[in-house]
Amino acid sequence: MGRLMGVLTDGGPLRRLAFATGVALVLWLLAWVLSYLFVGEGALTTVMSARLPDDLFKPDSTLAVTIFEWNVLFGVGAIVVGSLFAVGRLSLGYFAPWWWALGYGIALGTNSFVVTVPGKVAPNLDILWQHIGAREILAYLLVAAALANVHLWRPRRWYDLKLSRVRRIADIRLHVTEMACIAGALVLLAWTASVEAAGVIAFLR
Repeated sequence: MGRLMGVLTDGGPLRRLAFATGVALVLWLLAWVLSYLFVGEGALTTVMSARLPDDLFKPDSTLAVTIFEWNVLFGVGAIVVGSLFAVGRLSLGYFAPWWWALGYGIALGTNSFVVTVPGKVAPNLDILWQHIGAREILAYLLVAAALANVHLWRPRRWYDLKLSRVRRIADIRLHVTEMACIAGALVLLAWTASVEAAGVIAFLR
């Protein structure tokens, strides 16, 4: 466990990203296979659609901007907030993209997307470059890896409920590579938003 914590917190952000991405891939594939085999089609469609405002998917020129803003506010925002806390040396910012990797796998295995065509999606690694979900999660992992060492609070022991402050916001310093990862994540999210918007507009028309 100590070695796992070290890989996710030490070294450069790309090293941290590689290992965090490996964890996400394992969770994603496991959730995809199990949900495809044992969960009915559309099982999570109601849950997925309930998280989105009714007017999000208006087929107009602002859709890409709306999707991008949504992903930054709730996706990147959740990681930033999580990164302010750690358990031991492990930043809680990693848990959001790992959780979304699980959800993405289940959504694929059950075909529970809001805009979709009938039929469950069988496990197939081609989806990594055919579907934007994996690229969105990669963007979130870039942010989590860049912010892995910025936590302000953590418990003295992993089982303590009381948090101790370990630094102030003014003490946070990001290296150039970490800032580059965050910039790359935002560019990737902007690109995936434009691709997703184009697909949604084509589907609705």
